[in-house]
This record gives sequence, structure tokens and C-alpha cells, in this order.
Amino acid sequence: MSWSKAENGVSQLRRRCNAVKPNGERCTLPATGQHGLCWAHAPENAEKRRRTAARGGRGKANREIVRIKDELKALKDDVLKGSVDRNDAAVVVQVYRVLKDLIELERRVKETDELATEIEELKREYGTAD
Repeated sequence: MSWSKAENGVSQLRRRCNAVKPNGERCTLPATGQHGLCWAHAPENAEKRRRTAARGGRGKANREIVRIKDELKALKDDVLKGSVDRNDAAVVVQVYRVLKDLIELERRVKETDELATEIEELKREYGTAD
């Protein structure tokens, strides 16, 4: 249980979410409803959380890719103008290739984590969790 400040300035006792996060720590969000879980851990919100998480991840990656493309285009223009040495540009492109690989790896790890979470939710839902 934790204390929270009510709108009128009077403190009130609130239940804390009963869920345990993947890192082993207990969730610190306030529990809502009778099940003792916060919105983020309530099973009835799983589908909405999954859709929201999927949209959020793509937005960040897309912005990063657009930024990298713009930087590479600018580098190309600078090489063609002669303001950047071709050898220096080649090294920069190699660094961007590594960055591209890391972005792809990050995407695959996130996708795998999301699938593992979905599997665990399904196991809990069907009573087959360890």
C-alpha cells in the first residue's frame, strides 16, 4: 500500500499493483479494480497494450532510419562537391552499415521479447504457466 495525494489535498491509502515485473521488482503503479492490478498489468488490457507497443516501436525506428538516410544523402552530396574526402566518407559509410545492423538487431530482440510476453500471457490465460 502507498499514500497518494487526493485532489482535495488529503492523503489517502492506495493499493499497489500486485504484478511482478520481468526484472523481479514489484510494480509501483496503483491498482485499479478488484483484481489488484494496474491498467498496465490487467489481462483485459493486453490486446490494447500490444497494439500500442507495436505502434510506438515502429515510430522511433522509422524516424531514426529517415535521419540516417538524410545524413547519408548529405554525405554523398559533400563527396561529390569535393568538400569531404572519399576515404573519410567510406569510413563513415562503414559506420552507418554497423549502425544499420544494430538497428535490425534491436528490432529482432524487441520482436522476440514481445512474442515471449504474448506466450506467457497465453500460458497464464490457459493455466499452463510454470
